[in-house]
Amino acid sequence: MPKITDMQIQKNNKPRANVYIDGEFAFGLEMLTVMKLGLKIGREVSEEQLAQAVFDSEKSVAFERAVNYLSRCMKTCKQMREYLTGKGYSPDVVSNVVDRLKELKYLDDETYARLYVEQNSQSKGEYRLKQELSVKGISKALIDKYCVQDGERSVNAAAQLAVKYMKGKPSDVKTLQKLQRYLISRGYGFDTVNQVIHNFKQDDE
Repeated sequence: MPKITDMQIQKNNKPRANVYIDGEFAFGLEMLTVMKLGLKIGREVSEEQLAQAVFDSEKSVAFERAVNYLSRCMKTCKQMREYLTGKGYSPDVVSNVVDRLKELKYLDDETYARLYVEQNSQSKGEYRLKQELSVKGISKALIDKYCVQDGERSVNAAAQLAVKYMKGKPSDVKTLQKLQRYLISRGYGFDTVNQVIHNFKQDDE
């Protein structure tokens, strides 16, 4: 029967340990799992029974860690997968935890996308919002559904940013060029930015 020949605390993730069976690395485990299963060097184990026990224990600990992670702020499914994977959990455990969180509505990409746009639409343009949501793993369908800004609203939001940016600055060509680059970096389209710049030029004249 296979035997545990070594266990070592992970250098970069101290709550976890690397387990070696018959002299070869087998898997990484939470220390809580190690203690719960009574694993120790020299113990003989059945690979099938150990695999199931490890999975049951790991998904329980991973779920608690995921909930604590969500207590700070909302996350997307992609962000949660990356977080749990970075903590050393296996793909099966990660998928199990993410699916459970989705069932409980702790993870909801559509709600995330809607709230993200609502909270950031006054300081970021449509292109910037789409880019950021894409990086966070939101689907194209949801991005297209929530990131569409009507022209007037987009111009008004960009104009408010422009007023703050231009406070105390001269409306000369060089400064307006910098304003143009700033608004584009915030995700506003060229038509919107040019209209805002045009309004500043008219006001200055």
